[in-house]
Amino acid sequence: MSPTSVPSLLFLHGRYGVRDDLAWIAERAPAPWRPVLLQGPVSLGDRFEWFSVADWEGVGALSSNAAPAADRLLAWIDENCGDAPVAAVGWSQGGATALQVMRRSPGRLRFVVTLGGFTTIDAERGDAVLAGRRPPVFWGHGADDDVITPNDIERMREFLPGHSTLEERVYPGVGHDISTEMADDALRFITEQSAEL
Repeated sequence: MSPTSVPSLLFLHGRYGVRDDLAWIAERAPAPWRPVLLQGPVSLGDRFEWFSVADWEGVGALSSNAAPAADRLLAWIDENCGDAPVAAVGWSQGGATALQVMRRSPGRLRFVVTLGGFTTIDAERGDAVLAGRRPPVFWGHGADDDVITPNDIERMREFLPGHSTLEERVYPGVGHDISTEMADDALRFITEQSAEL
């Protein structure tokens, strides 16, 4: 496939997900974005994940855990998107993968939408550059999320304000799910960012 000149909006499912999990949001992607539903490379039976962590409930994900998935995505972007604008929408582990792409290659993604996401516990190679660029990030998460830990939330609140232009939204009564309101806010954010193309 030759690289496209159309802006690409990548949709990354969560752990134990499949490519089409975010299709209901992707089908509402505003122009001029070309929605692209991608699937994690690690098989979990008939489901998939982007990267593996030995102890999910322990210390947390390391950058070395997430880096291979991020690099695979960066290679896919280079092969399929050329110099066209690219952004990413990720759910849960997909959100973490999108953030890792941003942290490893600042400037490659125009913005990131992370829904119910998290980030790794240690530094990445692009963090210092990212702190200077501060790309737009939308972070939506449920107030009653019982999968993303309080430590994950604290880490995101420590990292994102200094490394992105952050819009955070918390949804009362929502657990580890994407509510309609969260999806609507994410799409509104994407539309606002589209004005910069």
